Amino acid sequence: MSSQPSVQSGVRILSLLETLSKCGYAGITELSQLTGLNKTTVYRLIGTLAEQNYVRQDKKTGKYYLTYKLLTVADRIKDHIDLVAVVRPHLEDLCDKTGETVHFVLREGVDVVYIDKVESLKNTFRMVSRIGLHHSAFSTGVGKAILAHLPDDKIRVLWDAADIAPRTYNTITNYDDFIKEIYNIRETGYAKDQEENELGVSCVAVALRDYTGVVNNAFSISAPASRMTPERIGEFAEMLIQTKMNIQAEIDG
Repeated sequence: MSSQPSVQSGVRILSLLETLSKCGYAGITELSQLTGLNKTTVYRLIGTLAEQNYVRQDKKTGKYYLTYKLLTVADRIKDHIDLVAVVRPHLEDLCDKTGETVHFVLREGVDVVYIDKVESLKNTFRMVSRIGLHHSAFSTGVGKAILAHLPDDKIRVLWDAADIAPRTYNTITNYDDFIKEIYNIRETGYAKDQEENELGVSCVAVALRDYTGVVNNAFSISAPASRMTPERIGEFAEMLIQTKMNIQAEIDG
């Protein structure tokens, strides 16, 4: 029950945004009438939106209007959706060839969020991962693959800001050990997660550059650790690197 007020505030904020998108300019009284919210609530919520630069007040009329921030957010979402559309056939091809689960992620700060997943119907082993799930970038192959493209000082800043906790007995929790891992990823061109995020599951991953040239995405092949022999890891790494080259060529046109 404690989350109910937060949910209610979220619904009310969305109502204000939708109302402003329809009427363009509106004052507190008008917004109160259009949304059915009392003036005090409207004033408080519109203040929050103004603090976050989603709305602005006209100094002459006192009325509020939407800024372009929503368009910026929408453009970011569109870019990610477009990238998923480009990458998806390649993920399906990898899944068909390997019979294993393939993930596509986006880095958000010190975490990675799963934005696509392809599972083989031939594989009875099911991953707990799901689209929208967040994990630490430091304990996942996909996260490490992305971080390896950042300068060392930036990695250090993110490390210090993250909650570095052992998810399994294999999780790297020492920075010096982690940066050695990063150097190895840069040398080989791919990253590994050897039961560092989830016991019984290993993966091989590579990072991907988007349309703007920023490396903020990665994709991986995940499988039960018992099937991830050194030979298979090597095979998967070659497939991932070749797939990455194919996707980058498609992105670059």
